[in-house]
Amino acid sequence: MITTDDLKYLIFDFCLTHIGKRIVMVSVLISSMLFIPYALADAGCTATTSSGQISFGQVSSLNIRNSQQSASTKDMGLNCGGGILSLLSVTGKISAHITTSNTAVLKNQLGDSMPYSMYMTPDYQYQIQPNTTVDYYNGTILGLLGLGNSNSVSIPLYLRTNSGTFNLRAGTYTDTITVNWDWKVCKGVSILFICLGYSQGQATWVGHVSLNVQNDCMINAPDINFGSVPLTSSFNPVSQTISIYCTKGTSYSVGLSNGSNVSGNQRRLAYNGHYLNYEIYQGSTSNLRWGTSGSERRFSANADINPGVGSGSNSLIQGFIYQAIILPGQATPPAGTYTDRIILDISF
Repeated sequence: MITTDDLKYLIFDFCLTHIGKRIVMVSVLISSMLFIPYALADAGCTATTSSGQISFGQVSSLNIRNSQQSASTKDMGLNCGGGILSLLSVTGKISAHITTSNTAVLKNQLGDSMPYSMYMTPDYQYQIQPNTTVDYYNGTILGLLGLGNSNSVSIPLYLRTNSGTFNLRAGTYTDTITVNWDWKVCKGVSILFICLGYSQGQATWVGHVSLNVQNDCMINAPDINFGSVPLTSSFNPVSQTISIYCTKGTSYSVGLSNGSNVSGNQRRLAYNGHYLNYEIYQGSTSNLRWGTSGSERRFSANADINPGVGSGSNSLIQGFIYQAIILPGQATPPAGTYTDRIILDISF
């Protein structure tokens, strides 16, 4: 029979005789845990593509004078896993040395230029200066790029034309961006935050940036008002000027339609089924009709004011003088307000 005192002795003896094994067992357990990863897959980076296109699209020369244009690419040549954010405490790097052929300026063949800026994030808060090395191994940046979840994300690039007044010729403007990537990212750590292996490498991505500037014009064409008279023969000619400025360096021509009430080739004002014949002539004294085709069109080279090509600026407007006449020899129609609608077109 074992007494209570004997039981205490046996338990104590067991502890003494087995304590060495217990220590060994514990030490084995700890050393095993040192190699259990804390964060594994989706933490590395891989090169994706070696080149890409970034287009600002087609923009009128007048719009680009007054508003900034934006463009972007979703893949700047490197894809990283969402697990990176949990491993930023481990030494690593994701750097991009970014250069451009024209130092972040879009240029055409004639030397016109449009500066632009590069950004890391879509809110345009983190600007990238050309010819510098950018550090992407940053929790704020990676979080804004969507690497706060388990999904892998390709690193994007955002561009925006600079603000200011830029007078550009029509044509294609280009620049080339080169990104040299260099990364070393831990793929997983132990419970003591010792890195278990790195994803590392280097790669180059080239982005071809383009902006297509389109011809455009600003037109000021006043209405023609012949006034009110009792007899057709009492109408006086109206002489006015159509003012135009078009894209810098552009040759163009201006045509006037035959109106909404034309009969044959005759322009007419209309009221309640009655008509008044009238005509519009080039210049203030000629009898050369201003129409839609051939010699009836007006050309920028022969503008009455500032002849030549378009200036692209309202500080050098071209003017086309015309004379509108109610044709003589007509019977006086019933009293009323006679109207017509003329369409002005510009051809480049």
